[in-house]
Amino acid sequence: GGRGASANIWGLAADLVLQAAAQGTRLTAADFATLPDTDEPSQVLIERLLRYVDLDMRYAVHALCACRAFNFELYKLLGQALDFSATRATFDLLTQFSFVWQMEQRGQGWSRIHDLLRRLDQAGSQEMTRRAHALLEQHYRQQDETAEAIYHANRLEWQRGVEEWTEAFDTAVHFSRYEECLTLLEVRGELTISSSFLLGNVSQSEGNYFATLSRYAEAEQEYCEAIAAYNQALEPLPRNMAAFINKGIVLKNLGDLQIKLSKYEEGLASQQAAIEAYDQILRRVPSYFDALNNKGLALVSLGNTQAHLSHNQQALESYQRAVDAYSQAMPQAQDRIQTLYASNNKGLALSRLGNFQANLSWHNQAIETYQSAISAFNQALQQDPNDLYVLSNKGRLLESLGNLQSNLSQHDQAIETYQSAIDLFNQALQQAPNDINTSNSKGNVWQSIGKSYLPLLQPQNAMVSYQEAIYAFDQALQRTPDDTYALNNKGIALQRLGELQVALSQPEKAIESYQKAIDIFNQALDWTPNHTDILSNKACALQRLGQSHADLLQHEQAVAKYEEAVATFEQVLKQAPDYIHAINNRGNVLASLAELQVSLSEHSQALRTYQESISAYDQALQRTPDYIDALNNKGLAQAKLANLQATLGQTPAADQHYLAALAAWSRSLQLAPNDQTVRNWKDELEALLQERSNA
Repeated sequence: GGRGASANIWGLAADLVLQAAAQGTRLTAADFATLPDTDEPSQVLIERLLRYVDLDMRYAVHALCACRAFNFELYKLLGQALDFSATRATFDLLTQFSFVWQMEQRGQGWSRIHDLLRRLDQAGSQEMTRRAHALLEQHYRQQDETAEAIYHANRLEWQRGVEEWTEAFDTAVHFSRYEECLTLLEVRGELTISSSFLLGNVSQSEGNYFATLSRYAEAEQEYCEAIAAYNQALEPLPRNMAAFINKGIVLKNLGDLQIKLSKYEEGLASQQAAIEAYDQILRRVPSYFDALNNKGLALVSLGNTQAHLSHNQQALESYQRAVDAYSQAMPQAQDRIQTLYASNNKGLALSRLGNFQANLSWHNQAIETYQSAISAFNQALQQDPNDLYVLSNKGRLLESLGNLQSNLSQHDQAIETYQSAIDLFNQALQQAPNDINTSNSKGNVWQSIGKSYLPLLQPQNAMVSYQEAIYAFDQALQRTPDDTYALNNKGIALQRLGELQVALSQPEKAIESYQKAIDIFNQALDWTPNHTDILSNKACALQRLGQSHADLLQHEQAVAKYEEAVATFEQVLKQAPDYIHAINNRGNVLASLAELQVSLSEHSQALRTYQESISAYDQALQRTPDYIDALNNKGLAQAKLANLQATLGQTPAADQHYLAALAAWSRSLQLAPNDQTVRNWKDELEALLQERSNA
């Protein structure tokens, strides 16, 4: 509307006068006075204009209206296929019309018919334009330009085009082919979408893409649009099961996103709303398989959030309800595929429950839960022994079991369990050698194997395991160089390698590994600059790098890296102010900085920095009072601060902080009574306090 449209009409009028003159007809103002009084005088002008051009030109304009952009080659192709004469002279004349725009962004020689004319042409359903769309769809498929082909498919049959767009876009996101995503997004705005349900599908896919790239605001916007579209689809058809199911999936994804940004109340509300969407179906059809299956997934998400917030009792209930939902779904399965889905998802829910129990040091319950999960995955593998997802999920479960054995100092057993996981990943990779998720998982297990060799004093085996891990991540990155998950994992493996080199007294090599890790994290952050987990990992690598500089007495570099680590954690907390792991880790960096200040005899600064680190742990504990890591770290910082105060002769203050350390560790041991390390710290500190009182 507005000035653009009227300027366009004057341009068309000028074209019309010139074309008529070329045909020997002189038009005057009176000819234009006879224009009907409508909102769309352009349509009349275009028809009049095309009356004065020859037939070939008229056909060409209709055919070119089908193109999103055209050049001489495409014009010639259309002419040959659709039987109009396509000469260079006609092309030059055509591209001088005011309704033909130059497309500089496509490069030299590309043009486009004005959108208004293309819309009018589409509304008129010109046969020539339809034939052009069919030809162009075929042409772009041969050129392997999927996005352009989909645009033309959509113009011929809108639904076919929309469904293909969603499928192509989801696949591109899954395989981290982000350049392809951009070309699909470019045509997205020009697609005709005549159903609320399919509009919901498209917004849902876009939301998943933005979430993958940590473009949180855009992801949230798309998810909200998808929910609105599904609600609209439900108005005329309140029993539209597919709309309910998809609405639930989007609500769950939205909730997961909000939790990532530490919008906990909103996130919990979205996850609860997802569960309610499935319950609405189940109240009508209690045995509806898809509703039970997806309800289980939403309950697992809810459990993860509650566990993250240390709402332990609630988390336990949510995981249990998820397991129950899958147990209910099993008998409703119509075929082998549904049986496989339900068994696999039940295994996943049990895995999460087991991890939760392991984190609380409920070791026996965790082992029992892991065994039940293995049974569920085995049941799924009975349906299809080579199913890629089930093999990978069972492998990841065995990794968790190995981690638990490792934490219980059963390192030989852990390595055996990890090896079984590797065998499963290899079996999966035989089915699908290019599956990046499986390569990633295999790399993660090699990292865990490396960690288990350290307490067995087998550093060479650990070194080989870390190199195997890096090789597995490189395999994934060969196929999808922009896969942020693989980049993140490779960064973690390089950091672990650095830690091993520190243990082997190779600080220079360690510095090199840490620097490589930071470079890899930065590469991932090019795509996802706000990704809170990758930023956190980068900050941890910076902290380790600072530590290595401190070990080499390179104090200035050490301070610089510690400060950069603190700044990076602050960047995380700007995105997610309540991200308790980042708050806790920021406290850890400050504690390391304080230790360095003590060694440089900067006592007053060290006292301040220790206090700052303790207040970081307190912030984490304010949000989740039972957060074990923060309790343990707070105890360490209090004890070290007390040591410094004792050295400086500040006895009452030292005593106060020693007692605070004991209190933190006592609380931690109430939550995880089997943690031997913390018990040792507590015993040593009690012995020290006994000595002090006897002195």
